[in-house]
Amino acid sequence: MDKIDKSVEMLLQAVRGSDIYREYKEQEEKLCLNPELMERVNQFRANNYHLQREAESQGLFRVTDKLIKESSQLRKIPEVNAYLDAELALCKLLQRVGRIVTEEIDMLIPEL
Repeated sequence: MDKIDKSVEMLLQAVRGSDIYREYKEQEEKLCLNPELMERVNQFRANNYHLQREAESQGLFRVTDKLIKESSQLRKIPEVNAYLDAELALCKLLQRVGRIVTEEIDMLIPEL
């Protein structure tokens, strides 16, 4: 496990040293200067997460429409737009890392 732990630490250092992560942290820092706006963004992000997790629930179109409107309003604020773009880029990077690791490990996983 020691070799895996060291490799994971190297991966973490690589992610933390990436331009994508630095941009995310820079935008996060800027947005945190406005706690009210940060709270709005966090509420939007939480709502978006819950929507994606409950895709089969009733009222999906109503909730989706509300989220789209909120996104449109928030994205007009340059700091929010920059932060959400940076967050998306970081999420895509982490998904890519996870996908590569998953694809390269020989493990029998049944298709659902």
